[in-house]
Amino acid sequence: MPNSWKWKFYSVVAAFVVGIYLLVPSVLRFDSKREALESNGQPVPSYMKLFPRKALTLGLDLQGGIYVEMQVNLADAIKRKTDLFSSDLERYLKDKNIIPVSTLQPNGDGVLHIKLNKPDEVDALLSVVNEDFSQVFLKQSITTEEGYPVVVLALQKNYRDYLESNVAKQALETVRNRIDRYGVSEPTIARQGTDRIAIELPGLSDPDRAISIIKRTGQLEFRLVDESKNVAELEQMIADARKENNIPEGFSAEIVAKINEAVASKLPVTSEISFELVRDTITKKVVRGIPYLISKKADVTGDMLQDARVSIEQNEPHVNLTFDKTGTANFGDLTKNNVKKKLAILLDGNVNKAPVINEPILSGRAQISLGYGDYQSLLKEAEDLALVLQEGALPASLSEATKTVIGPTLGQASIMAGLKAIAFAAVLVIIFMIFYYKMSGLYADIAVGLNVLLILGVLAIFGATLTLPGIAGIVLTMGMAVDANVLICERIREEMRAGKPLRAAIDAGYSNALRAVVDSNITTLIAGVVLYQFGTGPIKGFAVTLSIGILTTLFTAIVVTRLIYDYKVIKQKATTISI
Repeated sequence: MPNSWKWKFYSVVAAFVVGIYLLVPSVLRFDSKREALESNGQPVPSYMKLFPRKALTLGLDLQGGIYVEMQVNLADAIKRKTDLFSSDLERYLKDKNIIPVSTLQPNGDGVLHIKLNKPDEVDALLSVVNEDFSQVFLKQSITTEEGYPVVVLALQKNYRDYLESNVAKQALETVRNRIDRYGVSEPTIARQGTDRIAIELPGLSDPDRAISIIKRTGQLEFRLVDESKNVAELEQMIADARKENNIPEGFSAEIVAKINEAVASKLPVTSEISFELVRDTITKKVVRGIPYLISKKADVTGDMLQDARVSIEQNEPHVNLTFDKTGTANFGDLTKNNVKKKLAILLDGNVNKAPVINEPILSGRAQISLGYGDYQSLLKEAEDLALVLQEGALPASLSEATKTVIGPTLGQASIMAGLKAIAFAAVLVIIFMIFYYKMSGLYADIAVGLNVLLILGVLAIFGATLTLPGIAGIVLTMGMAVDANVLICERIREEMRAGKPLRAAIDAGYSNALRAVVDSNITTLIAGVVLYQFGTGPIKGFAVTLSIGILTTLFTAIVVTRLIYDYKVIKQKATTISI
């Protein structure tokens, strides 16, 4: 027996065995069993450890889950970025011994109003803008307010367009990182239009918690508390504003914005109201909001974080923060210049705590406490918060634009429909090939069966997700695999009709059909690669199974069936075959 024949035989057997080995965890659902045992602290059986951890997972359309589209609030990002630029601009001006009376962004729309002390400071300000912020700000106007010169700067259109595009990209990556860290199996995350993110989360046991993590802006800010008004005064002011302006109860971002708009004339121009939310220890519902008057501008933000970790102190979970070099310097200056004042720690616009600065904090470390309540609930909240802060704050807030929960009934119906389609297609293919090509058709059917096994095995290696479009790709691959064998069989028939001996007919048949088989499959592979590159979601699933199927088709058509024919000719000394 030639060595080449032996190697082909060993490679086919190895492919068959490896394919089955890789599919065992998927067929026997080792992943879910292993997860259940590990979550309960029970040991995993030794036989499970012999197989890979990765397995085929079912997509959203097969096992149910959740589909949600998140709206990216680009205006929120514009305001936040402009505030950071205003702090940088103030530092540059300080180096030139210019301290503005105020630096405000009245409408939160990327337009700064800088009030200066003297008219001769205007040229110095514009010089700083031209030298260091020419790509960011454009002078809009110069006015006078209460005898003070006011320079109005607006974001450059080009920079604003870049910022909005970049914010959407950053939001997409941040959401992707959060979901990956949360542990959702094979999610699909894609950008829709200019300001939406489409997310598919298959098979979630706690979808509300996952969406909460996704939506959580994770904006950490440290702002000084303005103590010119006490809590009682603020509460009365807020109650009057709610009554006079029909503002509903509650403390959402929209309601707080309406309250601030209603009381703006009664507050310092540099301050606004924010709330510390008090929750019921059992239901976790907000029962009260403690108002604080805080600075509109944050001197230290979550962008300056280096690390965030959960720690347990006196049996209470906390989140310890470590700032980077810039954050450490800014936090040190902030606490050094405001000893004995209150510093509010804000998370997503709500006050977490507002401790008094007893002494300068120069170490670049801070701590967030989570109040009181059930230990496990607080620990989970601390872990979620640390996860959000570690992956970075979203550059803009997100809101649910659409949300669809797909139940397991739809998934089961889809699975059954897909399995029926595969079974029906397979039976028709097997019957046709045996009827038309006799034993050679049976050889082709064996190759197709091994082809499907290899496709699923390769998908299992990467822990891929199987979706309905993916099943469609497998069915299409079955047709293409049969097509390759049809070309080979027809070529062998022609050579045998021409009177060539069996071995010569087989050699000529494969040689003549090979070009057509390779050309047709390679062109389809190119199409599959393009679909994967530019497609999203279901299209990518189809492209993956199609591309893998093309490669396995070439292997089974060229190697497997040829191996069977060579066995007949070389080992059994056959002089004719059923074709």
